[in-house]
Amino acid sequence: MPVFNAEKYLREAIDSIINQNYTDWELIIINDGSVDCSENIIESYTDTRLRYYKNDQNIGLIATLNKGIDLCNGEYIARMDADDIAEKDRFRIQIAFLEKNRDYVLCGSDAKIIDKNNAETGKILNLQTNDYLQINLLFSVPFIHPSITIRSEVLKNNYFDPDFKHAEDYELWCRIANKRKVANIGYFLLRYRWHSSNVSVINAEKQEEIKDRIICRELNNINLQPSEKELYLHKVTFLQFDSKSAIKKEAFDNYSELDSWFQKIITANRSFQRYNEAALISFLWSRWIVLCVSQKNYKKIFNPKFSSYKLPILSRTFKLLLFLRKKTKL
Repeated sequence: MPVFNAEKYLREAIDSIINQNYTDWELIIINDGSVDCSENIIESYTDTRLRYYKNDQNIGLIATLNKGIDLCNGEYIARMDADDIAEKDRFRIQIAFLEKNRDYVLCGSDAKIIDKNNAETGKILNLQTNDYLQINLLFSVPFIHPSITIRSEVLKNNYFDPDFKHAEDYELWCRIANKRKVANIGYFLLRYRWHSSNVSVINAEKQEEIKDRIICRELNNINLQPSEKELYLHKVTFLQFDSKSAIKKEAFDNYSELDSWFQKIITANRSFQRYNEAALISFLWSRWIVLCVSQKNYKKIFNPKFSSYKLPILSRTFKLLLFLRKKTKL
C-alpha cells in the first residue's frame, strides 16, 4: 500500500485489510513523503502484521510500488490503495482462485464505486475469462488496479515500468498476459473511491498518450502498425461509447473503414494465432453493435464483413452483449 498524503481515507483502507477473514498476510505500507497526518495514523496501529517503511523523500508511485514488490515475502501480492476499501473476503476468494487454477498468474475483481463520503455511486464490471481479457487488453485496461492479486514470483520478475507513467499498470498487465493466463473474479471485492484526486482524473490527457503507445505495441505483436486514422477507429467504441468520463458522443459514419480495420486485425491474428479467433470475432462484433446502437444505426448491426454467422460465434456474441447490457445498466 503506497501512501502519499492519504490521511482522509487511510484508516478505512488499513482497517479493511485488518478485517480480512483470511488472516495470513502482511501489509507493506510505504509512506512516500507525506506531509499530512498519514504517519501518525499508521503508527497508531499495533498489529504486528503491518510493516511500515518511509521513503526519505517523495520518489513517486512507480518507484514506491517497485520498492514494495521487493519488500514482499508472501506467495501472493495483493495491490491496495490508501483511499479504497477491500471487502472482508477479498483475500480468501482471490487466493482460493489462484490456488485452484495454477495456470493463472493474476486475478482482479469487480468493484463498487464510492465517493468521498463512502456513498455508492456506481459499479465496475469487467470481463472474466482469459480469452476475452487478452483481447480486451488490445484496446483498454480490463482490470481495476487495486483489485489485483498476483503470484509474487511473477511480479518480482516484472516490475512497473517508469517509461509508462500514468498507465504503468496497463503496460504491466499486457506484458504479463502476453505470456500467462489472467482472470477477473465476478465478485465485488473492492470499494473503489473515485474523486477529483484520482490519477486518471488529474493526468487524463497524458494517460491517453501513454495508452496509445501501449495499444500500438500490442498491435505490433501481430505485425500491425496503425495509421492515425486506424488508431482512432481502433479506440472509438471505447472512447466514445464505453468511457467512465462524460465524453460527448459524436456522430460516426466511418463504418466501412471500421469494418476494414477489424477485418485487418482478424487476418493478422490468423498468421500469429495470438488470440482465439472465435473470441476475437465475437468481441469485435459486440463492439461494433455497441457503436451501431449508440448511433441508432440499427441496420448496420447485422452486416459487417468481418463477422460470421457460425453458431459458436453467434453464441459468444450474444453472451457478450448480455454482459455489456448489464455493465451499462449499473
